Amino acid sequence: MAPDLRIGLALGSGGARGAAHTGVLKVLEREGIHPTVIAGSSIGSLIGAAYAAGKPTADMEREWLSIGVSKVLRGFMPTLSRAGLSSGHEVRKLLTDLFGTTRIEDLPMPFAAVACDIDTGEPVVLQSGPLVDAVLASTAIPGIFPPVRRDSRILVDGGMVDPVPVSVCRKLGADIVIAVDITARPVPTTPSGRSVWNRIGDHVHEGLTQQTWLPASLTEWLDGAFRERPERPLPGLYSILNQSISILLQEIVRQSLILDPPEILIRPDLALTILSFRQAKEGIEVGERATEAALPQLREVLARRSPS
Repeated sequence: MAPDLRIGLALGSGGARGAAHTGVLKVLEREGIHPTVIAGSSIGSLIGAAYAAGKPTADMEREWLSIGVSKVLRGFMPTLSRAGLSSGHEVRKLLTDLFGTTRIEDLPMPFAAVACDIDTGEPVVLQSGPLVDAVLASTAIPGIFPPVRRDSRILVDGGMVDPVPVSVCRKLGADIVIAVDITARPVPTTPSGRSVWNRIGDHVHEGLTQQTWLPASLTEWLDGAFRERPERPLPGLYSILNQSISILLQEIVRQSLILDPPEILIRPDLALTILSFRQAKEGIEVGERATEAALPQLREVLARRSPS
């Protein structure tokens, strides 16, 4: 690979699913493929910032694997601030310990964090200023963490408007872009097949048909109460809201990738939710497998695009 070929890495949003990003970086590092331009949304901005700042991938993996219940609870501890359930103080402290007073423009490679202007809905690309503030803005989940002020703007989570920032990578100078999409895909909200209620109804029906002393009207009512239920119950409120967000994000990603398709798209097959921080090991491994599967295509692209 020619040294002047600029490889961009676009790391997507997805909360705890971001552990897969570390798996992606592990494989790229092992294969001697080094991105020189990086952009991230939400959790992707945090992983991208750490990589751009020169943090070893092994250290990132250790941080993921060290996340326990107490650390998660501290980060999301409700403090009933005016603009979010949590004040975000613990997250700021963690980021300050990680990045100190580093500014984006002083990083050894081009980096950008994507946030969203809560007043206009516009994506805001942060390419200068304190790295901690940029990551805080990009990861400010609305309603959970307070927005971040930037000049006259009020910024929240970038995953709302640009979940996989491919175009940002290109604007930073990338010749080819490896995009990592970890947004949750819609899944069935309720199990298919016969429910427990249906199976109970079968037993009730069998018992009722053998009781000749019961009035026919009562037998019919009891039988109908248990057996005339739909095969799939309606999903609960949480499932409906979670599924709605997944559908919206999937459509945003689909449209953005149509407008600016990356040369390589890595989509780890994750079963984790955005809050499954304690399953980081699984997320890292899934990210590794997805990247290994993409290696033949990536090598072909690199060989084709490298100047002879």
